[in-house]
Amino acid sequence: MAENNATNDQIGILVVEDSPTQAEQLRYILERHFYRVSMARNGQEALALLNQEKPTMVVSDVLMPVLDGYELCRRIRSDKNLRDLPVILLTSLSDPEDVVKGLECGADNFITKPYDPSYLLSRVEYMLANEHLRQYESTNMGVEVYFAGRKHFITSDRLQILNLLLSTYELAVQKNRELSTAQEELRSFNARLEEKVKERTIALESEVARRKQAEEEIRSLNAQLEQRVLGRTRQLEEANRELEAFSYSVSHDLRAPLRHIQGFTELLQENAVSSLDEKSRHYLRSIAESATHMNSLIDNLLAFSRLGHAEMQKTRVSLDQLVQEAVTELTHDDPERTILWDIQPLPEVEGDRFMLRLVLVNLISNALKFTRTRPESNIEIGTRTDQENEKVIFVRDNGVGFDMRYVDKLFGIFQRLHRAEEFEGTGVGLASVRRIIHRHGGRVWAEGSVDGGATFYFTLPTA
Repeated sequence: MAENNATNDQIGILVVEDSPTQAEQLRYILERHFYRVSMARNGQEALALLNQEKPTMVVSDVLMPVLDGYELCRRIRSDKNLRDLPVILLTSLSDPEDVVKGLECGADNFITKPYDPSYLLSRVEYMLANEHLRQYESTNMGVEVYFAGRKHFITSDRLQILNLLLSTYELAVQKNRELSTAQEELRSFNARLEEKVKERTIALESEVARRKQAEEEIRSLNAQLEQRVLGRTRQLEEANRELEAFSYSVSHDLRAPLRHIQGFTELLQENAVSSLDEKSRHYLRSIAESATHMNSLIDNLLAFSRLGHAEMQKTRVSLDQLVQEAVTELTHDDPERTILWDIQPLPEVEGDRFMLRLVLVNLISNALKFTRTRPESNIEIGTRTDQENEKVIFVRDNGVGFDMRYVDKLFGIFQRLHRAEEFEGTGVGLASVRRIIHRHGGRVWAEGSVDGGATFYFTLPTA
């Protein structure tokens, strides 16, 4: 075991993943097996690291901002110093064309998401074990193929093609095994269902003659069901209370060490900063900024958890009034900024006033934040009627926008499409918007383009 650990410690793996959670999961899995791991958030960062130090292998996500996994793989294959570097792509393989794209860009292997850690490690070990074969498979075939009406130029060598096809076949075998299991379960279920039908038919034939007894049994069953519903309701209420208590407890437990970090950091800044060199002062500032950011994350996470079970107080709410309150609050601290507002008349709706105000504050705050780089901010707030049973409200801006390929990430908790150095935030605001609107029986979605502004929509049922 010690020999294997020492060997793995010499193997460097560059992980390219834009999701912090998934990146840390990959790092944890690989470092537990003593691989030396370096990290990059997108393809552009990865190329910069590769030009500084060449690892043994690259494991990259496919869908990433700035530079995706396919393009990263193409650039590695076009660099004479990197072209022999094994590349594993993380993808869902939801379409056969993904395999062709992998062959086209020269990838060595696919790993599907979500993946089992043991499978990930087996793929890595397989690629390392067969790395010597790449020395004999360096001739590109340069084959043009047509697939789905498009022409693709495949430059992968035979070993890469074999690895990709084997990984695809392995996935197909796994899916086929799951399908066979599901079919067997379905057959078993059908058999049990047929048996139950037969039993119930016999029981019903007997019950025809005993209708009064059956009616009494039904009444008894209904009473039992009502008791079970009442019991389950009490359990859910208790679980909600325990969840809220747990949220407070976690918040308190996290804040205690955080307060120590902030307190001692402030003491260092006050008493010892003059004795530190510039690099140490930079480290101290980074600690203070990270502690402040973590405090904000705790506050937002606690507020988000409350939204899921807080009791709604529905009243007649004027959206016009809520918008005016939000605009006044959000522009108070920056009166010198040039903002052109186009606020259309908005309807009255039935809902929780506090929650709906939070929705508008979050959406208008986002519009202000992402138009900050514009010399003149244009923000439009209006409504439209798509269907008779719902009202549609939107907030539109001329800001930096976003790539529609990643629109599904917008409303996820802690999901961000822009770097924290560019725009501040915790990734909780839009998740809170979605939770509130869903609790009101509505929908949320967004439209936008890179550097072309964004529009956020939400619906509320008509009274």
